[in-house]
Amino acid sequence: MPGKQNLFRIILAALLAIVLAAMVCGAASEFSLPEFGLGTVLVWKIEGAEYEKFFVARLASFKPDRFFEWENETGQGTVFMPERAVADAKGYEISSQFAVGKDKKTRNETALWLSRRVFAELKEKKTARWNLNGVQAKLNFIGEGSVSVEVNRNIVELPVIRAADDRKGEWSFLDQPENPLMARYEVRNYRQTLLSVATGEPDSLRWIKGGKLPK
Repeated sequence: MPGKQNLFRIILAALLAIVLAAMVCGAASEFSLPEFGLGTVLVWKIEGAEYEKFFVARLASFKPDRFFEWENETGQGTVFMPERAVADAKGYEISSQFAVGKDKKTRNETALWLSRRVFAELKEKKTARWNLNGVQAKLNFIGEGSVSVEVNRNIVELPVIRAADDRKGEWSFLDQPENPLMARYEVRNYRQTLLSVATGEPDSLRWIKGGKLPK
């Protein structure tokens, strides 16, 4: 039955092609993020030697300016990063922008995200000069990798670039030029890890309302 055998092989080849195509599409979808904007909610877990807590950021605006409110177990506040800081800031703040009950505005620094300028330097030159908490420091590229993050209730692997500063801190940032979000930071007994991303939650904002909302 050579005719039937050939038909079987053709059908089998077609089925394998469909399965492989589905696998490729599935793998590609694992590395895509929805666009950030009003209603994006980000959650990090923070761990120390004897504690575990959570940090939440809710976006009111992602571009050109970045405006978000934040909350943890001890308080809340807001941070506004103007377009020029998002693009070109050489500074990065770990904690000073998160003053309880305060509306903070950055100048030449960012928080939670690298500026596009520092990200580009790190990717292209494998090293970048930045001001970490107001003190000049160096950030060195140490490799690429991925992190597991819950995105809109699905666990996905997101590509990151990994870097080390000269204070023995290790960082992972999303490998996205327009969205280099801090996915992981670890130094000594302290660790901050991105747990989840949710988009399309416009009613999530609690403090940025009314006249504070970007036009």
